[in-house]
Amino acid sequence: MKARLIGVAALLCFVATVTASTPTATPIEMASTWSLVWSDEFNGPANTGVSTDNWLYDTGSGYGCSGCPVNWGTGEVEVMSNSTANVYQDGAGHLVINPIHTGSSATTGWTSGRIETQRTDFQPPPGGAMAVEASIQQPDISGVAAAGYWPAFWMLGAPFRGNYLNWPSVGEIDIMEDINGLSYEFGTLHCGTLSGSNPDGTLGPCHEYTGLSSGATSCSGCETGFHAYRVELDKSVSPEQIRWYLDGVQFFTGNSDQVDPTTWATATDHGFFIIFDVAIGGSFPGDPTASTASGIPMLVDYVRVYERPLAASTPTDTPTPVATATPTATNTATATVTNTPIKTPTSTVTVTLTNTPTQTRTAPPTSTPTPCVGDCNDDGTVTVDEILTMVNIALGSVDVSTCAFGDANHDGKITVDEILTAVNNALSGCSGS
Repeated sequence: MKARLIGVAALLCFVATVTASTPTATPIEMASTWSLVWSDEFNGPANTGVSTDNWLYDTGSGYGCSGCPVNWGTGEVEVMSNSTANVYQDGAGHLVINPIHTGSSATTGWTSGRIETQRTDFQPPPGGAMAVEASIQQPDISGVAAAGYWPAFWMLGAPFRGNYLNWPSVGEIDIMEDINGLSYEFGTLHCGTLSGSNPDGTLGPCHEYTGLSSGATSCSGCETGFHAYRVELDKSVSPEQIRWYLDGVQFFTGNSDQVDPTTWATATDHGFFIIFDVAIGGSFPGDPTASTASGIPMLVDYVRVYERPLAASTPTDTPTPVATATPTATNTATATVTNTPIKTPTSTVTVTLTNTPTQTRTAPPTSTPTPCVGDCNDDGTVTVDEILTMVNIALGSVDVSTCAFGDANHDGKITVDEILTAVNNALSGCSGS
């Protein structure tokens, strides 16, 4: 239940400290320029399949075209299914992809799930940027029981659909992969050709089959809780970039000048479709063993696609910091918001507001009320959660539309002053509500 800062003799201290630690964090005035263009929150009834308006099921062990590779081209051993035993919504706002094993053979008898978006047109607006983000809990498994597990959240270039033989030139962007329950995150761009040997033994300009990859990035707790995985394809900067984030922290960047212009354009100058799957076995994790556990699912809380137009684009990162609130028995509120814009020193604004415990809220007026700054739900009060939402909007992790009444100036962004006004409204009541 949301803690409230409003009421007669309310005693509460709210401390919100948000820090952007990456060296090129988006200035607050630019953060709200991302617009949500598509999402799935997976709010369907329990034990139902995904919406076929949004998704299509991949089934079997490959696309089935003439010349298409078997085992999805990776050597994985599962058979993909559209059964609600393998792919379903849990009724609590999650997509569940559940690999199941039957029989006595360690490498056969596996079924799992793989779904793709119906849409193939997710791409940056001309000269702008696109972000694709999902909140995921990887399969909660490790050690020998995790051998062969390969959860993934990724995208393929639109020209792949219906052709199926033009990989990797069409571009594959792996937003999240982990193997064998190792608590890692791999971000990778696959592109180019499979011809031309490199000194390291890889092929083509994108070093296949490894790709242009982050390698293993530590992802502590990614099997036991939800974490935000995000990629941004940015056409507004030179060189163009693909940036990977884990919980708002950028951990890898791919630049267009790492490959020739034709390779980059062929891989990125088109739409993409999104894929979720849990594979078992294959060239990356290796085969499952007799010790590999069955029925340990990947959970997806949401998937969202954002766009940022050319006019507002800036060559920066967009971290998704986490704001926290700590209640104590006092009625003083301190809000500290730290912003780290490009090439400028870190600036910190701190304000302390004190409320007299005997102060009561003004009775609602009989005329049409003026919206109270920070009252995102328009219920006449400002809560801790609503202030945290404003802080995260200011830093770019949440769209401004989620708290329209936080944007007092109606300029499409949340400022430090507006956050402080909301804190004051939380303590002393909304004079206009």
